[in-house]
Order: sequence, then structure tokens, then C-alpha cells
Amino acid sequence: MESILLLIFGIGFITFGVRHNKNIHKEEGFGSSDSIILGFIANWTDKLPYWFTKVIYLLIGVGCLIGSYLNYF
Repeated sequence: MESILLLIFGIGFITFGVRHNKNIHKEEGFGSSDSIILGFIANWTDKLPYWFTKVIYLLIGVGCLIGSYLNYF
């Protein structure tokens, strides 16, 4: 069960990291979100350069895929 969730998160973060560019980075802010967690994450990533945010998304995705593989076997 855990390996499936890690696989889904890994694919999601890699997809989001690949499609992340300068225009999306500017529009990515959630604005006035009802969720405190989403507001914190959006506020935090808006302050970082877009290329650094892209690398973070890709690294998290690869880490989740590796964790899924290790957890499966």
C-alpha cells in the first residue's frame, strides 16, 4: 500500500516538475486559500527561483520513486 502511494506521488511530482516553467511559476500562487498547508507551501515556493523549485519537484519525485521501489522489494 505504501509503495503504491509513493509511486503515485513520485509520478505526480515528476509530472509537475517537468511542466513547471517561468509562466506557471508566476501563476502558481494559490492566493487566498482556505488550507493553511497549501497557503504555506505556495508562499514558500513563490519566493524561490523557478529553476530551483523545478529541481526540488523533480528530486522529490525521484526520491518517491526510489522509495517505492525499495519498499516494494
